[in-house]
Amino acid sequence: MMCDGKHPICANCDKKGETCSFLLLAPSSRLSITSTSPESSRSPILSTPPSSSQISVISTSPASEFSNIQPTGTLSPNNIIAFGNEVALASTIPRQTEVTPEEFILDLLSSRSRASLHSVYFPDPKIPPYLRFDDAWKDVRELLPPSLQDILCHYEYTTSLTLASGDPAKAAWQSHVPELAQGHDFLVNCVLSVASLHLGRLHEGQESKQRMNAVAAARMNKALTKYRPELENITKENAAALFASSTLTAVYLFRTSALDIENLRASIPPDTLFPPADIVDKMLSCVLRTIWGLRGPLAVLLSGWNWVMTGEMRPVAARKWWPSSKTLPTSRAVQEDERLARLEALWSGDDDRSSQPAHALAQLSQALQFLRETFTLVSQLTLPDVYPPMTAVPYSIDDTTVGTLTDRGAIFVWATRISREYIQLIEQKDRNALVILAHYAILPGRVRGVWWLEGLGADIVTAIAMTLGRENWHLIEWPAGVLGVDLENAFGARKKDGLEGMPGEMHMEVI
Repeated sequence: MMCDGKHPICANCDKKGETCSFLLLAPSSRLSITSTSPESSRSPILSTPPSSSQISVISTSPASEFSNIQPTGTLSPNNIIAFGNEVALASTIPRQTEVTPEEFILDLLSSRSRASLHSVYFPDPKIPPYLRFDDAWKDVRELLPPSLQDILCHYEYTTSLTLASGDPAKAAWQSHVPELAQGHDFLVNCVLSVASLHLGRLHEGQESKQRMNAVAAARMNKALTKYRPELENITKENAAALFASSTLTAVYLFRTSALDIENLRASIPPDTLFPPADIVDKMLSCVLRTIWGLRGPLAVLLSGWNWVMTGEMRPVAARKWWPSSKTLPTSRAVQEDERLARLEALWSGDDDRSSQPAHALAQLSQALQFLRETFTLVSQLTLPDVYPPMTAVPYSIDDTTVGTLTDRGAIFVWATRISREYIQLIEQKDRNALVILAHYAILPGRVRGVWWLEGLGADIVTAIAMTLGRENWHLIEWPAGVLGVDLENAFGARKKDGLEGMPGEMHMEVI
C-alpha cells in the first residue's frame, strides 16, 4: 500500500509515495475472547488422560548430549523432563543454522536479571513512523536486533493467527503469549522459530527460504536448552508458558518434518520406485517426529492441567463444547468407519495371532479404536450448521468437495491417545501399526490452507509405503487414493495446496 500522508499518524511520514510501515502493519483484529461455540457439561477431552498415555523414552530419535539419561518407565512428575528430552531430541536433527553477530543478544536473557536488562541499549537506526501505545511485546522487542524484531512483528500480525481456528484461541496466541514471554526466554525463541518458518514458506526465492529456515532451527535449538530444564518442575508460574512452547514445538516439528521429507524426495530421481534403505529410514524418522511433537503438549497438561485451564491459554486446550456422542452422523462416516473396522482382520486371524504377542495385538486394537473415534469426532465437526464455527478451516469432507472443519484440533486427538507401546511398534516397522498410521494420515491430509500441515498427510503415506514394500501397498490403497499419492510414481511431481504467499492464508490483510 502506498502512503499518501493523509492519515493522521502519517501526517509527518517521510514515505509519501512509498510503502509505509504503518499501513503494512494493519492493527490487530479485535478478537473475541469469549467462545461462541456450543457449551455442554462434558469435560475437556484431555482432562482425564487415558492410562495408555504412559510413556517411556526408548526412541529412534537422533542422539545428543542428553541421550544418556535413563528415566523410569512410568509417567510421573519426575519423568516429565525425560519425556521433554525425547521430544527435544526429535527436533535436533542436524540442519543448517544461522550464525550472526546478533546471536549473543537473547543469550543475555538468561545471564542477567530482567531489571538489569533494561539498562542494555541497542541503538535503533531510525524512528518508526508510528507509535505503539499498546505494544505487548515492547520489553522483549527492545532487546532484539532489527532482523529478529521483524520476525517478531510477523508473528504478532500474521503467524499468531494461523495457530488456531477459533477467535478465543487466536486471541490467546496473539495477546497473551507476549505476557507469558516476559519471564520465559524459551517461549520467545519458540515464537521466533515458528515465525521464521512461516516467513520461509512465504518467500519465493530458495536462498531466502533457506535463510529463514536456518534462523528457525537456531531459535528452536536455543529454546530447547532452556525449555527442558523447566520441565523438571512444572508450576503455576511456568505451566502456561511450557504449554505454549510445547505447542509451538509441535508446529515446528510438523513443518520441518515436511521440509525434510521434501528434501529427501528431491534427492531421489523421479523415476525411482524404491529409494535406498537409509532414505526410507530417514523418512520414517520424520514421521515419528510429528507424533512425538503432538505428545509434547500432553506431557505438560498431565502435570499442569489445572494451571493451564485457569489461565489465559485455556481456549487453546479446552474443548468442552465438543460432541460427547460417538454416533456416526452421515452415511459416508458409516462407510469410512466400516473401512477402518476391517483393518482389525489383519492381526485377528489365526496366522497373525501366533506371530505377535498378545500385548502387541491389544495395542493395535486400541490404536485402531482410537482412530475410529477420532474419525467420528471429525465427521461430526464437519456437519453444516450444527456446530457454528468461530472460524472454521477448509476441509475436504468427501475428497472432492471442500467444506469446513469447525475445529482442526480434532484431528490431533488420536496422536495424544495412542500408547507408547504402539509408537514402539511403529519404530520397529510393524506392518499393522504402519497401516493404521497411514489411515490416520487421511485426517491431516484433508485439511486445507494450514501452512504447517501442508503436504504432511501425503508425506506420511509415502514414507509408510516405502517402508512396507510393494507387496503391502494394497493395504494402504485407500489413504493413498484420498491423498493423491501415486505409489507407482511416488517421487514424481506432487500437487501443492496452492496457497503459498497468498494473503488469504494469513487470515488478515497485511499484504
